[in-house]
Amino acid sequence: MATAERIQEESTGNLVEPRFERIGGIEYAMSSPGYKHQITAGRLFGQLDAQLSKHGCMPIIAPFDVYPLYDQGDETTFVQPDIFIVCDTSKLGENRYNGAPRFIIEILSSNRSYDMITKLNLYQKAGVAEYWMVDTEEKIITVLELSNGSYLYPSYGAGQEVPLVSVPGCTVDFNRVFEIPE
Repeated sequence: MATAERIQEESTGNLVEPRFERIGGIEYAMSSPGYKHQITAGRLFGQLDAQLSKHGCMPIIAPFDVYPLYDQGDETTFVQPDIFIVCDTSKLGENRYNGAPRFIIEILSSNRSYDMITKLNLYQKAGVAEYWMVDTEEKIITVLELSNGSYLYPSYGAGQEVPLVSVPGCTVDFNRVFEIPE
């Protein structure tokens, strides 16, 4: 990784690369997500993967570095969205995506304000056309659509299919996303 130092794991002695993101020169450490987060990510990925190939797109799941401001000359800001969609493979490198994806999903976890404020502002500035914030506790998917440089945001609840604005014809079945054992 870019500058985070490797740490030695006490139990095995192996070197471990900590996960982090960098926005505006500030590094944000990332902890391992919980099981609800991972189940939700897997279910979203599965539904998207089944539909997107028909549209020439593919979902990518974290960890994978995205440099959303790359087209604006910023090669230092990078994030690892929980899921993003690649439709323009010319921006896809072996270990990174250079530019703003058309669609990003973040599953809210312990540092909710980071996804709801810091990343939202970054994605808006970068021109991400569609940003979903998925709340596993409240069972809400907030869809943010970029319009004239600002996000509009309808929310979806139980029993609804959530349409992808950026890939017409694709939907996510809300009920399947939140079938999580307690």
